[in-house]
Amino acid sequence: MPPEIDPETPPPGTPADVRQAALALLAGRDQATLSTLVASSAEDAAAVGGWPYPSLVLVAMDGAGRPLLLLSELALHTRNLRQDGRAALLFEDTGGLENPLTGPRLSVMGRAEPLAGEEAEAARALYLERHPSAALYADFPDFRFWRLDIAQAHLVAGFGRIHWLAGGDLKP
Repeated sequence: MPPEIDPETPPPGTPADVRQAALALLAGRDQATLSTLVASSAEDAAAVGGWPYPSLVLVAMDGAGRPLLLLSELALHTRNLRQDGRAALLFEDTGGLENPLTGPRLSVMGRAEPLAGEEAEAARALYLERHPSAALYADFPDFRFWRLDIAQAHLVAGFGRIHWLAGGDLKP
C-alpha cells in the first residue's frame, strides 16, 4: 500500500493561479471520471482484482471543496470502494478543442467514504441543487451519498503546465 499523503502540506511554491485554475475545474464541471480499484468478488468473477476501473459519475462539491457522489450499491465502482476507498476523479474541460490535450484537466486523488445521518442530508441538498434530475432516484434504497476527501491533485493546464497540489490547496 502506498504511503499516506498529508493533504494539508502543499508542495513547495504552489502559485495562486495554479490553485485558482484547479478550483475553477472543480467548481465548473458537474461530471467526472471516477477511477476505483477492482475488487475481487464472486459477483464479478470475470473481473480481475486490483486493476483500475473508470466510470462516469455526476459530481457536486461541498462547502469544504470535497466532491460529493450519489452511488448505487449495485454499481461496480461502489463495490470497489467498499473494499478499498482509494479513488480518483478526473475533471476536464477539453470539449470542442481541436486538440483536447491543450485543454485543462485535474485529477484529484483521495479516499471516498459513504455518508450517513446529517452529513448525508447535507450532501443530498447540495447534490440535488446541482443535479435536480437525480431526485428521481436519490431516495432509492440502494443509493448512498459518498464524499471524496482529497489527499492530492494533479493539474495539467496545457502542454508543459503541470502541477501537483495538496488536498488543502483545493479548499475554497
